[in-house]
Amino acid sequence: MRYYTLTVFICLCFIVTCSMGNPKQLHENLPSMKAVNKVGILVRIPASSPVEYTRYVTTLQSMLAGYKQIKEIVIIDSDNVAITTFQSNDDRFYQTSLDGDFLYYKATGIVTSYCTKNKAELQLIFEKGIDLLAIYELYGVVSYGMGFVDYDSVFVIIDKNLKIVYFDYNHDRKNTSEFSTQVLWDLLLNEMNTRCVRTLMKIGFLD
Repeated sequence: MRYYTLTVFICLCFIVTCSMGNPKQLHENLPSMKAVNKVGILVRIPASSPVEYTRYVTTLQSMLAGYKQIKEIVIIDSDNVAITTFQSNDDRFYQTSLDGDFLYYKATGIVTSYCTKNKAELQLIFEKGIDLLAIYELYGVVSYGMGFVDYDSVFVIIDKNLKIVYFDYNHDRKNTSEFSTQVLWDLLLNEMNTRCVRTLMKIGFLD
């Protein structure tokens, strides 16, 4: 299965081809920005990922530190695997047909099921003063033999009632002349974190 390994974000020296895929937004019903003071971000990764969850958290924190926060943003560092991992493709938010078409209703159904199953844990996060919770699901792969990185992601925001108020998804693949596994991992991390930051900026949480 195509799970990925990530390392800290560093300056990368490589030639990249292919443009970044733009996230496809399918749902937005965000509350007024005046009603939002604090936003939590919870990263969701494959259960079989060889990289520790805290590493995903710290690298994203490092990138966010370089931006001005319009709304207070808190990265949730949780050791509860029920809310931070998915076990299989059937458990992922990112769902496609055999033809590659994104299955929005199936995907949001899985999000709703996730929220129902983990209601107590998610409500505890909101009790920390969070107004909205963004769940950022990641799934990716690097190939040092062929020189590319490839990843899928879903960025979904839920409110205090555990209802979806924002949903988008993204798939991106980049080819590179770099064949170092280490550098490819760094590239993948950079792409994923950049995608998250750009979404936060588009919504109006970051400047």
